[in-house]
Amino acid sequence: MTENQTYFSTTWNDASEEDMLYTRLSIPALLAAIFGITSFLVFMTPWFFFLSVFGILLAFFAIGSIGRAEGGLTGLRFAQLGLCSSIVSLTAVVILWPSYQYGVRLEADRFFRIWFDALQHNNIPLAKGLASPYWERPASDKPEEWWKKQYENNFLHKSIHSYTENKLIRVLLALGGKAKVSYYKTLSVTTSDEQDTVVTLYAVSFPNNNNETETFFVKMTGKRSFPNGDIKSAGWTLEGMPTIIVPDELKSIAQTSKNGTSETQIKNNHNHDDHDHHHEH
Repeated sequence: MTENQTYFSTTWNDASEEDMLYTRLSIPALLAAIFGITSFLVFMTPWFFFLSVFGILLAFFAIGSIGRAEGGLTGLRFAQLGLCSSIVSLTAVVILWPSYQYGVRLEADRFFRIWFDALQHNNIPLAKGLASPYWERPASDKPEEWWKKQYENNFLHKSIHSYTENKLIRVLLALGGKAKVSYYKTLSVTTSDEQDTVVTLYAVSFPNNNNETETFFVKMTGKRSFPNGDIKSAGWTLEGMPTIIVPDELKSIAQTSKNGTSETQIKNNHNHDDHDHHHEH
């Protein structure tokens, strides 16, 4: 070290002044590393997959630029880090999230079937209790205590009447074991804010008075929450009242059937009018 050189001197390094003048850090390489590291947010929600895509594109662009610069650019390690991180996180989106959602759908199906089964066996306490947070539900093996509480509390007494007056509830209670509940399709599965939300459509079939099978569809919405991120304590809650709907793919058929019935009814009425007209003559 000479007298004019210090640890803070701008020329105190192993590179020559000419090398420092023409060598610079690749900005795309740095951005690729940033996007690659932040792309691990996909483990929270798959909607962050775009970070992985940007990370991969920037990494390839940076590696190509550094190669063409022939020593004029640095940051190859940053580009490689961004590329590897982005590939790992994107792979997680493609493989892990579908597997996770499949497991959530299976759990939701088991939960929804508990509600159907409870109403088919006239277990109103269990069915209504599924709409409450799982840590506040009454003991399913002590229904008499639940009923006593409903009668003693005027508000709860009114709520149970309102619940059982619902058309869908009355139908399922009346059908009992005659109803056959089948999974139809999953409408949506979303994960956010430490909870999973699943919307599922079920087909309920039953024999009518003519011993013909009739079917209607019920939409169920359930939420699985895990407070403080503890998935071991997760529990399901029925969100809102299940409703009877017509699937989108069957609406056109239902409309056609309705129109056909209307046309038949119009023709029958027209023929009936003609018959009355001739009868008058």
